[in-house]
Amino acid sequence: MKRQNYLPVLWIQQGIKLGNSFHYRQKQNLIHNSLNLVVFLIIISFVGLLLWLGTMISPWFYLPLAAVGFGWSYFMLFILVVHEASHNMFIVVKNLQQAKAWNRFFGCMVCIPFGINYIKHWEIGHQIHHIHPVEPQDPQNCPETIYTGKKLFKYLAKVLLIPGYAILRIDYACSAEQEYGSNWWLTISSGFIWILSLSLETIYLNWQVAVAAFLGIQVLVVFNTLKITIEHGGEIGRRDNFCLRSCSSFFLLRRLLMPFNISLHFEHHLNYCVPWYDLMNYHLQLKTIVPVEFQADIFKFNGQVWQQINSRSCNE
Repeated sequence: MKRQNYLPVLWIQQGIKLGNSFHYRQKQNLIHNSLNLVVFLIIISFVGLLLWLGTMISPWFYLPLAAVGFGWSYFMLFILVVHEASHNMFIVVKNLQQAKAWNRFFGCMVCIPFGINYIKHWEIGHQIHHIHPVEPQDPQNCPETIYTGKKLFKYLAKVLLIPGYAILRIDYACSAEQEYGSNWWLTISSGFIWILSLSLETIYLNWQVAVAAFLGIQVLVVFNTLKITIEHGGEIGRRDNFCLRSCSSFFLLRRLLMPFNISLHFEHHLNYCVPWYDLMNYHLQLKTIVPVEFQADIFKFNGQVWQQINSRSCNE
């Protein structure tokens, strides 16, 4: 399909309007907030369970499984808390200033341990990402940061096998990301938090708990890198119409590997005011609006997802 066919069309406008019926401001605040906070506490409880299991299980079994568990937990916290908060919808209250303050509080609480500047990289940077996805000024997904094919697998191998590579991010930053990234005080704060927490885990629990919790950072980067690839990788990131530079992916274990409907990314970019728990309902209604000839480009299934992961990089 030629790029000129991706010029603004009526169905995109209809799809955006449809999303407003699922807008977070249409929700009952108490129910919405209670759901998010309960799920947040479940994730924290799962982390606590991983910590406790480290005192009982052999390192040979615990280290690889717990590292994946910790990384998956960190990943869920970023999707549920940070991502939703950046759209001002993790916590919803009538007073917009109070809502922003609450969302900033929870967003910073998750971001600071990982040395991420929530205000610059998420409150500001994520909005830029939605306006200029996969463009040089996109601080989250500029072309240099989206890997596919051999380049992707090579990067993932470095992240998993080279100690500290995921933290140093030697070949991962672009100029826009650096502008909206971390700063010296966040780096120091993050280092202090990890040194303190890992020391306490070693003293009061077990050394393998500390090692697994730290290795979870590498697993987090793997999950997030794959997420970006299936969202914006390959030809998708090169489309002229910015509304079509994302797709939704459906594959086995999607709900487990990409929790909270984060793989329904076309719907999210079309209308980012739809909470995570309503994205599937939005998707089902949106399918009646999207023309059949566009659906194969927007909704990817199983083998198509694998083809996208193996496709040519955006910056090639």
